[in-house]
Amino acid sequence: MTRNWSLALLAPLIVALGLVILRDVWVVFLGYHVGICLLAPALMAWRGGISAREFARRLGLGRERLGLGLALGTVLAVIPPVAYALVPGAFPDAARVQAVLAAWGVGPAGTVPVLLFLAVVNGPAEELFWRGHLQYHLLRGARSAAALVTLFASYHILTTGELAPGAGGTALMMTGVVAAAAFWTWSRWRWNSLWPALLSHAGATLGYVAVCWRILSG
Repeated sequence: MTRNWSLALLAPLIVALGLVILRDVWVVFLGYHVGICLLAPALMAWRGGISAREFARRLGLGRERLGLGLALGTVLAVIPPVAYALVPGAFPDAARVQAVLAAWGVGPAGTVPVLLFLAVVNGPAEELFWRGHLQYHLLRGARSAAALVTLFASYHILTTGELAPGAGGTALMMTGVVAAAAFWTWSRWRWNSLWPALLSHAGATLGYVAVCWRILSG
């Protein structure tokens, strides 16, 4: 259990190291998404002699609620583009997005790889780690649930604070992050399935990546 709480604390630190100190988003992608979210749980299971089937069961990757997950993912993929079409002023403009990407070490040639990585890896990797691995091992009640939601939301201030247009936009986006994390935590507990959280998170990520591409492409 101590190792898992250490991973939960290490995850935001790696994001902060990559974005604030090293200013290199690929450090976050490789260190956090690949190293912490994907490889660390798999390595722990392998070293513990856990079979692939049992590992998948512990993560919540059975057949239960797969259809619900697909429905939620579809809805959440549509919401960001619709919101952008209705209220474009609530989103950053192209200059701001480009400036933030540049500050994270992403030039024009790196924009497409970064957006593709986010679209494909971000949501599934985070859910496999936070609601899959950590929630299975650490969720014991309201306090541990609140701790996991808080840790998950903590490093998002580094991205929303940079991208959001003003303090009000940051507050709104962080409210959405906390609410989503709380729902994903509840859904994993309520249905004993990761699919609603994983697919809705993936859908939401696809939606805001589509908005970013729309903003950058003019």
